[in-house]
Amino acid sequence: MYVKLINPKTHGKAAYTNTGSCAQTLNYLQHEAVGEGQEATFFNADSDELGAAQLLQRIDSNVKGLRATEAKFYSLVLSPSEQELAHIGNDPDKLKAYTRQVMGQYAQNFRLPGGRQLDSQNLVWGAILHQDRTHRGTDPEVVAGTAKAGAKRAGLQTHVHIIVSARDREQKLTLNPGGRRQRFDLMRWQAAAGRQFEQQFGYEAQAHEKLRPQAARPRDPAYDAGRLDKIAGRVATINQLVPREQRLAPDQVQAIAQARQFDKTFYRMLRRVEERARDGRPIDNALQLLRTGREQAPAPQRQAVTALHAVQHLVRNAQATRDERTEQVAEKPGRRSAELDIEM
Repeated sequence: MYVKLINPKTHGKAAYTNTGSCAQTLNYLQHEAVGEGQEATFFNADSDELGAAQLLQRIDSNVKGLRATEAKFYSLVLSPSEQELAHIGNDPDKLKAYTRQVMGQYAQNFRLPGGRQLDSQNLVWGAILHQDRTHRGTDPEVVAGTAKAGAKRAGLQTHVHIIVSARDREQKLTLNPGGRRQRFDLMRWQAAAGRQFEQQFGYEAQAHEKLRPQAARPRDPAYDAGRLDKIAGRVATINQLVPREQRLAPDQVQAIAQARQFDKTFYRMLRRVEERARDGRPIDNALQLLRTGREQAPAPQRQAVTALHAVQHLVRNAQATRDERTEQVAEKPGRRSAELDIEM
């Protein structure tokens, strides 16, 4: 079982852009279904016959509290192996029943304050079955020359596309499956989805079909070394923008990156530190931010210092701008002295 959270920034298809209406995504999924000779019908926890217009209205109206640049929904994919599909006879009803169980697990996987737990009724989602998949240019078959990129894959290829709102049904909680691991452990949910299929249908997965946690996979030292070099370069840029007493030791930042296994939270916090440095704000809590992914609320005196640094940054920029303009209108160096020599 292969379970995926689509990242619109890296997937390569604009159809999965999720900061606005889900209309583009729904149109794409419908188009793909029709191209496979299917009815473009969605389903959810309560219905097998959910129209695209209904799902569009439910997702697009469930965005209260979200900023314009924030994700409004997320796209998930459940891809059973050919052996798993054969085990259930490629039965669409069984796949729908399985999807409903997986979305229940998706809701329960969110860790909320006070130990509160969600269930599938707290979600706003819809899904559609697709029968075909195509080869990518990186597939072994394409590399070996036995298949062409874009050609349909042979065998059973049914999979499930899911769109789920980034807000709960009451529009009080933001549900981000790609955020902090403390809030939603993506790999734990993926592994649970694989076990759910086995338990629900009495299937014994082969070794190559089982999901393994990313941390258990052997790391590529050369690849990690490249990432460490890039991190050192970013730290050097930060150090050029901040006072001497706030400069970061590259080896400390690299050690934090390794300890966090180069996770998304580390890179998100590093970007936040970079933004502060560019804005002239203090970054004296940068190491804590990178280690934990969290920061304490600033004390009143820290707020005052932050404001002072911001003002100083603006003053320096304004002074630099005035100096640049003055230099442009001033006489070129040596010009006046040359004139005096001529007069003499």
